Amino acid sequence: MTVPLARHNLLHDRSKLVLSVLGVAASLTLIVLLLGFRNGLYKAITAYLDNISADLLVTKSGVQGAFTASNLPITLHNTLGASAGAAEIDHVLVGDFIFSQGNVKMPAVLVGYNIENGIGGPWKMSEGRGVEADDEVVLDASLARRAGVNIGDKITLLNQPFRVVGLSRETVSWLAVYLFISRSAAEKTLQLPGIASYYALRLPPKSDLTAVIDTIEKQFPSVEVFTPNQKTDASVRIVATVLDTPINLMLAISVVIGIAVMGLTAYTTIVDRMREYGVLKAVGASGAWLNRLVITETFYQAGLGFTVGTILSYMVAQVIMYLFPQFIIIIRPETLVLTGILALVMSILAALLPMRRLGAVDPAVVFRA
Repeated sequence: MTVPLARHNLLHDRSKLVLSVLGVAASLTLIVLLLGFRNGLYKAITAYLDNISADLLVTKSGVQGAFTASNLPITLHNTLGASAGAAEIDHVLVGDFIFSQGNVKMPAVLVGYNIENGIGGPWKMSEGRGVEADDEVVLDASLARRAGVNIGDKITLLNQPFRVVGLSRETVSWLAVYLFISRSAAEKTLQLPGIASYYALRLPPKSDLTAVIDTIEKQFPSVEVFTPNQKTDASVRIVATVLDTPINLMLAISVVIGIAVMGLTAYTTIVDRMREYGVLKAVGASGAWLNRLVITETFYQAGLGFTVGTILSYMVAQVIMYLFPQFIIIIRPETLVLTGILALVMSILAALLPMRRLGAVDPAVVFRA
């Protein structure tokens, strides 16, 4: 009996139901988008590291996040590889600059890599090909679209001319965008001859990574050695110290809004239908039964709001990423599970005040004029 009556109460005033469901959906959508934005942010800032096909990375001691602060001499190349017993070793040169083309200006990272083996270069192409000569560059596809640049066009980077030969994917975030050129061209463009930002080592199968790391750091005190995962974790921690607090604050505000919307709807429903609840009490409905009725109504609201919010989240995420490709939103299944749990908790909390008001309903109200 409780479920049909709860459904009847909600459908009695459909305009109020629509507004309450949209309010809950909006708060849940904000939660999903914020969590998706954080997922996408971390994915974007670690995408380069996640796609380096190397077992170990060697940087200058003290460098935690990006590689741009690291500058090691390329003379370490052979001795470093021999010390590690590496099957293959290479180095990459990167540098920060401001990309400027037409009306588009944004922070960028210029990556100079060995075009013969591709270590440190673009990992996913959208169109075109990789770099094959010193006057060629691979741009991020979204950056090229915003700047109105096509394959075959010539652009200028730090006063050096380059021809666009390829467009890469997953190489942009709100922090910066990656551009790829040959290593020799990077030395000239960045004016850093004989410098390596980091070394990438590929080890023989079943190598003891811990032993190799200890050997390198003992022989070369000025360097630090990481696995790509360790470097990724360090980069995420740096960004998290800045962004996690405001994101968590906005998440908390979204939860409070959802609780307020559901609680207000449930409360006004009880006030508007006070005589009906009085009738139910007068004919013997217990307080526990009436409380279940309120909780069931809020569960319906939460379920409808969660469904609508999930649909809105995917739609809004696609619109945001199309208009602002530097913002990547990744909605994972665990994000939806967490949001569903939050919706459940919100519905229970929202029912507390109406339940208290319902407990004070006087059956005698039925007989009053």
